[in-house]
Amino acid sequence: MATHAASYRVLYRDIDSMGVLYYGRYLAMFEMGRVEWMRAEGCRYRDLEQEHGILLPVTEARCRYRAPIQYDDLLLVRTQVARWSASRIAFSHRIVVPEGDSEEILARSPASGASGSLSSLPDGLWDGSMSRICAEGEVELGCVRAGDMRPTRLPKPFFSLLEQVVPTAKQSGRAAQD
Repeated sequence: MATHAASYRVLYRDIDSMGVLYYGRYLAMFEMGRVEWMRAEGCRYRDLEQEHGILLPVTEARCRYRAPIQYDDLLLVRTQVARWSASRIAFSHRIVVPEGDSEEILARSPASGASGSLSSLPDGLWDGSMSRICAEGEVELGCVRAGDMRPTRLPKPFFSLLEQVVPTAKQSGRAAQD
């Protein structure tokens, strides 16, 4: 399954009065992850909107907060496709804060806000043995026509991309017909 990572350094604008990452920012981190996943796979949101006249609104989002994130923490956001059908796609996300020398990790990770291969990152970052797992979640998007917001199928190029890079996540049968 195609998995990508994006990094982000927490700024003052991101924290709340309790000194931790504001809860709504987690969904923004998930958005950054999926936008960068798509960009890395050669399919940008803007192109889908402009060339195919579709939008991908969020139809469902959930986040499990596991540990606080603070100012200046380096976040790594792992993104992968959880499942997809003819008209929907769901991304799963995990946000971690590496333990130890974050500058060394950053040097081996994608540039802040950019997506990249996980091959240079140790497995321990994602299972919690070398990091603090801070949040996990999933965001589902539905495909609609831009003009009237009516449900429609994913554009053929995007559908083909999903068949190529994440074939095992495809839902079939009645669940895929929604």
